[in-house]
Amino acid sequence: MTDHDTAPSAGAPPGPDPAPVAAPSAAGTTRVVAVVALLMSVSPFTMDMYLPALPEMARDLDAAPSQIQLSLTGVLVGLALGQLIAGPLADVFGRRRPVLVGLTGHIVTSLLCFAAHDPYLLAGTRLLQGLSCAAVAVVSMATVRDLFAGSGYARVMSRMFLVIGVAPALAPTIGGGVLTVAEWPFIFLALAGLGAVLLVVAATSLPETLPPERRGRPTFTAARASYRALLGDRTYLALILVGGLMFSTLFSYVSGASFVLQGRFGLSEQRFALLFAANALGLTVLAQVNPLLIRRYGPANVLTFATVLGLLGSALLLPLLAFGDAPLGVVVAVLALSVAGYGLSMPNSQALALNGQGHRAGTAAALMGFVQFSVGSLVAPLVGLGEADGVAMAGAMLAATACASGVMWCVVRRNAETMAIR
Repeated sequence: MTDHDTAPSAGAPPGPDPAPVAAPSAAGTTRVVAVVALLMSVSPFTMDMYLPALPEMARDLDAAPSQIQLSLTGVLVGLALGQLIAGPLADVFGRRRPVLVGLTGHIVTSLLCFAAHDPYLLAGTRLLQGLSCAAVAVVSMATVRDLFAGSGYARVMSRMFLVIGVAPALAPTIGGGVLTVAEWPFIFLALAGLGAVLLVVAATSLPETLPPERRGRPTFTAARASYRALLGDRTYLALILVGGLMFSTLFSYVSGASFVLQGRFGLSEQRFALLFAANALGLTVLAQVNPLLIRRYGPANVLTFATVLGLLGSALLLPLLAFGDAPLGVVVAVLALSVAGYGLSMPNSQALALNGQGHRAGTAAALMGFVQFSVGSLVAPLVGLGEADGVAMAGAMLAATACASGVMWCVVRRNAETMAIR
């Protein structure tokens, strides 16, 4: 933890930031990072574990793919809105209490999803499930920001991908395994069990990283002032928009891949889960290259490259799916290239956006998460439009990566001095 800077006043533009507010021992820091990585797995498990069941759910509930994908939209909307509330609360009450409340809510709402047998009722319970996950998502990012700043944050987030990246790889595989012995509602029962395990881990092993003297005032005026300052920061807004657009490419893949690979190419639920897992593990490996890249080129240049990489993959994917019978291997390879852009963009967009926001890390992480999941929630129904042939999915990915690349070149790159962190 060597990124020591100076604190800006409220509402100041990003720049030099306060030193990380917590300084445990090296062993203590490693333990906290490991716990936070486990906590961050709750969102991908919640979103991805039931993906192999989507076609079965559509048949069982006599629903169209777009109706079933509303359950993905619901959890994303919950994550987006919940973070706007949980972020300021995490800056006021510390990091532990919001995450414990959130995990408790996750257990309850997972049981409600288990009992839901209507596509619209399921979408509503998933909305509540997303709200409960929001506090965990905010606290995870804010806790890492308490300990690290600047490119240190990006390096740690890349290393945490060793754990975080395993979650989307394991989740559909475990979901597919559940489907071999039980019906799809039992996937949500398994999610309730995961929430219970993580609640015990957080209660026993997650320390408080935000001391009382660094907390905000518990008033609506203080929260409004923090959001106003963030909304007036153009570079911060541009960076979280880039992060949100790149996340939507991943979510286009997440929400559409099961229909494309199982419907168009005839993969079984288990083969789809294994292929999805291989792609997620590839992202994890790619993320480990990120620390090497940012040491040499800096987070801003790596982020720019990531958006172009995603754009290239999406531009190749659309004609492959729109014209002719593309071989499965080629489609999978281009999908991996498209999603790779997200793997490189995630830690760097977050590091650049949160640089200069250490004094309101919870609120800044909340607004960043809100944009990310709001953009993603808009994508899910679009991916379900038309035939389940992947064309809508590829089109959504191409539009998102094109916009992300445009923002990087037209807005963010003009602030090279602001983003020259190492």
